[in-house]
Amino acid sequence: MLIKERLSSRNGMTDVDILMADFFLSAGRDMKSLSARTIASQLYVAPSTVSRFCQSLGFSGYGTFKEAYLAELDYLEKNFKDINPNFPFSAKDINVGLASKIAALYKETIDDSLSLLHHDSLQAATKLLTAASIIYLGMAGDAFEMAETFKNRMIKIGKTVIVERRADNLFYTACQASADSCFILISYSGETESLLKTARKLKERHLSTIVLTSFGDNTLSTIFDTVIRLSTREKLVENLGNFSSLLSISFILDTLYASVFQTAYTRHYDTKCELSHDFEQKRYSNNPLLNDTVLFEN
Repeated sequence: MLIKERLSSRNGMTDVDILMADFFLSAGRDMKSLSARTIASQLYVAPSTVSRFCQSLGFSGYGTFKEAYLAELDYLEKNFKDINPNFPFSAKDINVGLASKIAALYKETIDDSLSLLHHDSLQAATKLLTAASIIYLGMAGDAFEMAETFKNRMIKIGKTVIVERRADNLFYTACQASADSCFILISYSGETESLLKTARKLKERHLSTIVLTSFGDNTLSTIFDTVIRLSTREKLVENLGNFSSLLSISFILDTLYASVFQTAYTRHYDTKCELSHDFEQKRYSNNPLLNDTVLFEN
């Protein structure tokens, strides 16, 4: 859940808590220059009260809260200026006009996903995938086709990938997988209970795990160190088709594949071409733009 949502929810808040929540929501980016002592004096409360409120939100104190809140505001102010990711088109849009709006959504989503991708998390994920003898993918929602595409690409460069569609089998696999396995868990909300059961088992067994989930605080993201954030602009239900979140997942999986490929670029390219040509010996086209430069014969 985003900090703004938690401040707005009022769940379990006292009158003083609500006073501070409203102050933070109103202050926005002006908080950058405000100390806990300054806020306390403006609200006529003790500085320790400000600190305790931030701790109730899951932070160690006002300093870490302010840093996270300002980072969230920075994220929310980027991208998606001209398109609503939940309702990218209307009942009146048709044909090319509708297509142009979907194109705008795609561009905004990729830019948004890229802004959330950090060097350290991508590097850590690449190392885990490269070292793994077998990679398992488990997810909640509609991302199975993206996972299958990732599997198809990775197989061609010599990596064994299994996409587990059943939540119970994913859990059982987590109980028995070898120590050199790596799991990729995908959950937009980060709160799907069946996936969390698997996550806790993986944590208990100290198995390498990469999490793809939304920006903000959620249970899944707190369990593991290697977390890659997805574009987080869609509502869970009130949208026209999960366009943005699914595209973000596809982009991240493509990036992970490309990162693994790059670790041994020439060898992976040779392997992919050799295997593909061996299977697709009779594949051809009359379009010269599609033809390969090397023809493989029986």
